[in-house]
Parts: sequence; structure tokens; C-alpha cells
Amino acid sequence: MNSEQIKKWVDENLLTKQEAMEVTQQSLTSFNQSIEAGRLVPFYDHGVDRSRVRLYLKSDVEAYAKQVAERRKNLKKK
Repeated sequence: MNSEQIKKWVDENLLTKQEAMEVTQQSLTSFNQSIEAGRLVPFYDHGVDRSRVRLYLKSDVEAYAKQVAERRKNLKKK
């Protein structure tokens, strides 16, 4: 795989935290809780503190978003 192919794969398959939050429709607090609870695991995690880079696999985020939507739906029924 050359660098252009890698860049294309990254663009198509990885999401930033902000992008992942949009997909899951979660607040920053809820999203962080999902990470801390291990419900959503970063695909790539490098660095510490403010220099930390975390990227999320798009397919994982989309699958988790379905779970979040289902939980919201069930909460509304109660």
C-alpha cells in the first residue's frame, strides 16, 4: 500500500472524536463515558494528555450509534 492508498483508507474508515460524536449524537460527557466504560474503543490511540490523538473505526462507531439509538428508543417507551 502506498501513501496515497493509506491516506484514502484513513479518510474513508477513520473518524475523529468530533466526527464520532456526531455519528452517535452524543454530548462530550456521554461520549467520554462510552470510552471510559469500554463500549467504544479507539482504533488508534497515541500520545498523552492534550497531545493525545484518538481515531475511531467508522464501522465501530456506526454500530455503536445503533446501540445508542436503541437505548434512547427504549428509554422513551418507559
